[in-house]
Amino acid sequence: MSAKREGGPKPPKGSCVVVCLGNPLMRDDGAGVEVARALRRIDLGSHVLILERQTTDLSLLAEAEEASKFVIVDAAVAGNRPGTVARLSLGVGLRGRLKLRLSHELGLADLLSLTKTVGIPPASVTLVVVEPEDCSPGEGLSKPVADAIPSMVGEVLDAIRGWRRGPRP
Repeated sequence: MSAKREGGPKPPKGSCVVVCLGNPLMRDDGAGVEVARALRRIDLGSHVLILERQTTDLSLLAEAEEASKFVIVDAAVAGNRPGTVARLSLGVGLRGRLKLRLSHELGLADLLSLTKTVGIPPASVTLVVVEPEDCSPGEGLSKPVADAIPSMVGEVLDAIRGWRRGPRP
């Protein structure tokens, strides 16, 4: 069985929800969309839900209320070389990285606050981000970001493998 997709039934309690953010009409901001497409070609099982969104809002909580793990994929400005991929846990070393700016409305500090509010342990939220080169209007990823997509997919898969090994409800 392949990963659950939008429009289907909610995933079972204890699932992993991967939220891929991006707008393919804003060049490198579309990185999350490309990662979602790649992940959907892999059989991740029925306990992994792949969501693709152009923006973040509180509706994600309703869709993923039974999740025990969140992986958020996005382009993020951190001042690194374009195409640099990073995987961060909200529970590990976050204080020095709160200035990381995701490409979408929900900032990293907002996300941390939100997880506390709804009772999601910070260690259950992982970010997989890529440094964009060009987020101007237009289609197509820059070469450094396009070349980074396989690495981003690998980081998401590693996060899912770690979640599967750990304790779940």
